[in-house]
Amino acid sequence: MQGALRTAVVVAALAAALAGCGGSGGTQPGGFTYESTLTVYSDLPLQGPQGALMTSIDDGEILALRDAHARGEDSNVSLALLNDADSSGWNAKTTADAARQAGQDLDAIAYIGDFDSGATAVAQTITNENNILQVSPASPYAGLTDSGPFDQPAEPQSYYPDGKRTLARLVPSDAKEAVAVASFMHDLGVDRLFTLSDGEPYDGQIAALVGATAPAHGVALAGSARIPSPAADASLIAKLAASHVNAVFVGAAPQASVVALWSRLHAQLPAVKLFAPSTLATGPFLAAIAGAADTTFVTSPILPLSQYPAQAQAVLRAYRRAFATAPSAWSLYGYEAMASVLVAIQRAHANPNRRLDVVADYFALGERHSVIGDYRIDSNGDTSLARFGGYRVGAGGKLIERRSLSG
Repeated sequence: MQGALRTAVVVAALAAALAGCGGSGGTQPGGFTYESTLTVYSDLPLQGPQGALMTSIDDGEILALRDAHARGEDSNVSLALLNDADSSGWNAKTTADAARQAGQDLDAIAYIGDFDSGATAVAQTITNENNILQVSPASPYAGLTDSGPFDQPAEPQSYYPDGKRTLARLVPSDAKEAVAVASFMHDLGVDRLFTLSDGEPYDGQIAALVGATAPAHGVALAGSARIPSPAADASLIAKLAASHVNAVFVGAAPQASVVALWSRLHAQLPAVKLFAPSTLATGPFLAAIAGAADTTFVTSPILPLSQYPAQAQAVLRAYRRAFATAPSAWSLYGYEAMASVLVAIQRAHANPNRRLDVVADYFALGERHSVIGDYRIDSNGDTSLARFGGYRVGAGGKLIERRSLSG
């Protein structure tokens, strides 16, 4: 059934998707050639350690498109699924190529992606130059939308060469997550913290944000450093021990080197709590560090499925029927990304093929009562969602919720 649904929805144009958006072809002023079918592109890392999870996002998008068709709304919208990854994860060149493909397609109307913040940074300048709405289901790096003390130079303006905001994300930014992390630490009795970063801006910035936020929650920052090479571990661990910290926060991508560091920290400092942000809340990473489960804590905007609203539960049931497999919470983010894009296209019914009209209508959607909760997108492209789960790591890397947090 899964293959059949993909064939019906993705390969063929989906006729009758949204009311009042038909067209007869030609070039519209300020727009692009309209050949009766509008295409929404989706670019996610479908290979690598999180391939199955990324496919669940795509399947959520497919389901939202199918549901629009089932409601009898009538326009032609198709979905093009792209992959920006190889076996090791997302690839910058492939991501750029995907964004250019969308930009050069005269029927492209929106772009869902990317997942990793670094990939979104690569794609966003290209989609922005082509006036294409980009909706990321993830990508929490704060500098993509807001200026802050730990951003890279010229952020966020550097992502908007056209001068217009065209990017929105559905998860809260690292700045909000840092507040949730600091609150979680305080609740768990942490009073002295050390932060480590991999030095990469898109995954490591949150370490600096947590360090800056923690003191306001009664958690003193004892120090910060870049993640050292294995040869320098002994020096780092001696420094941590001398600092009398009872927590270490690690801002990094889920690389093998971070797994190794985690294990060494736990072995040498077994009483110290280890905190991971949402970028490390991946199944393979959590399974790999399960030996340190009793002292590892994670924050993530992704909640247990039971905590999403009633309409989400209906979508989750429909997902199981359609794809004969279990959904993930990320499936709901794929569903909402597509559903919100379709509403923006519908509201731009006078000129649905003008990309900037769809951008403007997306940013003017107002309050969304959606499968991921009630939220709105502000003028910077940030969501008003600010709820996080505070988890500990259980057997096999399973996340077990300890409490609900606000960012």
